[in-house]
Parts: sequence; C-alpha cells; structure tokens
Amino acid sequence: MRRLFFLVTLVPALAFAMETQVLPQGAIMLDVGYLRTSLDKQWSGERKPLALIDELPRYEPGGGLQGILRARPVAEFDFLLVQALYGVTDSLSVGVNVPILMRSTISTNLSWQPGDYQPQLGRSYSLEDFWSWAESMGQPRVADRAVDSRFRLADIVLGAKYLLPRFEWMKANAFRWSAQLNVALPTGTNADPEEAVSVGTNLWELHAAGDVELHLAADKHFFVDEHGVYRLNIGADVFYAFFRPRQYQGGRGLKNPLLNNNAFYVGDTYWIDPGDWLAGTLSIDVVPFLGPTRASIVSGGSLEKAHALPPMLTLSASYTYVGTFQSDWQSASKLWDWDREKLWQAGEKNVFRFTGTISLLRLGVPLQLYASYRSQDIIPGRYTRPANVFTGGVRAVMKFW
Repeated sequence: MRRLFFLVTLVPALAFAMETQVLPQGAIMLDVGYLRTSLDKQWSGERKPLALIDELPRYEPGGGLQGILRARPVAEFDFLLVQALYGVTDSLSVGVNVPILMRSTISTNLSWQPGDYQPQLGRSYSLEDFWSWAESMGQPRVADRAVDSRFRLADIVLGAKYLLPRFEWMKANAFRWSAQLNVALPTGTNADPEEAVSVGTNLWELHAAGDVELHLAADKHFFVDEHGVYRLNIGADVFYAFFRPRQYQGGRGLKNPLLNNNAFYVGDTYWIDPGDWLAGTLSIDVVPFLGPTRASIVSGGSLEKAHALPPMLTLSASYTYVGTFQSDWQSASKLWDWDREKLWQAGEKNVFRFTGTISLLRLGVPLQLYASYRSQDIIPGRYTRPANVFTGGVRAVMKFW
C-alpha cells in the first residue's frame, strides 16, 4: 500500500501591494492574515484531473483480482500568516513572512471496487475483508478523517525589494521597475514518514515558493492625478525560484507496517531535488473609489500628504504562469525513484488571483482590510496539484514622523 502524502499550493511568499510597491522610509507594516485552502486532485501530463492517490489493485496469489482499493482524498488547511515590512529608504523595503499551520484536515474517502468471484467465500472480497486481512498483518485501519490541530511553523521567508532608478522617460510615463530577493529559512518540517496521512510544512511540500527567489517587476500607472495616485495599474513580474535538495527519512513501518515500510528498499534516508521554477505574472489594479481625505496623524497632519495616501478601494486581478522543472529522487531503489519522479515531471501551473483591498488611511485610520481568492482550476496545469485558496486579513501601517 502507498502512504497518503500531500503537497499543497497555498502559502504566498513575501507579498507587497502591486508588483513594485515599497514602503516610505521609516514606515512599518504589520500584516496578519488567515488562509484557508482545499486540495482534491492532481493534474496529469495531459492536463486531466487525477486522484491524489493511485488506486491499488489486489490479486489472489497466482489467482484473480480480489478488488481495487481507491482513495479520493480531500485535504484542507488553515494557516496564520504574519508578515512585517519596513521601509529602509524610499526605494528599499525589507520584510519577513512567518506562516504557521494551525490545522490540517484530510478526508481519505476510501472505497472498494469488488473483484472476481471467490469460490471459497461464495462472493467477491469486500472492503471489510481487505481491512481484516490488513489488520491481521498489523496494519491499523486508516481513519476516514484525520485532523491535526498542532501549531507548526512553516519555512520563514526573508525578503528585500528595491525600486530601481528610473530614466526620465519612465518618470514622465509613470513607469516603475524593481528587483526583489526572497530567501527562505529551513524552519519548516518534513512529512512524518511513519504516519499514514501526513503533510510537511517546508516550502516544497507546500509548493508555495522557492528557497531562493529573484524577481524583476514593472508597473505602469494610468490616469494619475497631481498627487501621484493612479486609477489603473498594469503590472508584470518575472522570477526564478531555486529549490535546494532535501533529505527525507525512510519509513520503517513502526506505526503502519504495510503503508510505511519503504526504508527496507529505499534506504534509511533518501534525497529529493524538487526542480526549480521559472515564472511570470501579469496583474491589473483598478481604483473605483478614492474615498474622502482628511489630514490626520497618518499623514503627519498634512492634507497634501493625505491626498497621496492609497485609495479607499482597490480591486486587483492577476494571472501567474509557473513552469516547473523535473524532480530528481535519489534512493537505493531506482524503480521507486521513477515511480515518484513521473508524478513530478517538468510541468506547469496556472494561477488566477482576485483581491479586494479597503484602505482606511485617508480617513486617518492606519489600517487596510483585504480578501483574496486564488484558483488553479480555471486553466488546467500539468504534473502539479491545484489548490483553491481563500485569504483574508488586516494590515496596520505605522510611520513615526
């Protein structure tokens, strides 16, 4: 039997508003968000949806088909995202993103397709017959629903974004560009090799971001007023994500002797090189409502500065294409390696994101509220696992004048 092992696409890397947004010098932004994600399939090389777990046919020794065990897992995760940004200069912002897995819920949805007629039973084998046999071999029955409410830290991401110097034509045409570097700290964990249902919290298992990412982004503002506030923004971002090789422990069947006993042929440890990403994003930000403006502590008592604060309502949409490279699994079993590598061949994912942001800065309240929905189901990918993600949160912006 094969262990239920999940990789999900859910936690955003260090996030700035717009593609080239940086904070003013001395400004601090604290962002606390809640993230809810669900995952129930993987894309094949032909862009077809498949179950996360392969079906398991069982045969009589030297005989016919006993039956087929199928799993249609649905995985749901709740994350707390804590992010802090600081404007070192008007052109340079640095930040840290701390994702914390609060709860994971995995419904296995096991089912059994009866096989050939068994004369010794006078019927075909049932799912209860299968589990009776498995329990006789010391294998506990896999729960229909596994809930883990432990708080577990994922990989912390450190980042820096630099607004690149602009030529005169860029200034005249409200065009900006920036470079961003993200580096992940190895604070997450691998999936438990002894559990039947397990999820890790490192960036590859979350399929969220690379261990090192380099971004080059650009924004073009349209309908800009005398205070520099735009009504429409078109943005683009291209980036490369590097994933370091990771070492995993082989399972010795201490809890699940039929599910997790691969150490006897793959070795006590094995390595995974996930393969890097090459990706790009196109985005659009629309401002349907600027909102009232007044001088306050947020603008340092200046009405002129208040007019330059972010608008009250911004609606955003983006599309991200991610090209994933071939993975490389290295263990004592070449056959086992390829059995995993073929699920993580060079592929792609297509990510759509829709966001609404309400900013109260113009009213003198240093808060922003936001909600976003991200989907990978609109355009099927290849050799990736699409998750649908809802995020909601609040940002507090502070500047000591």
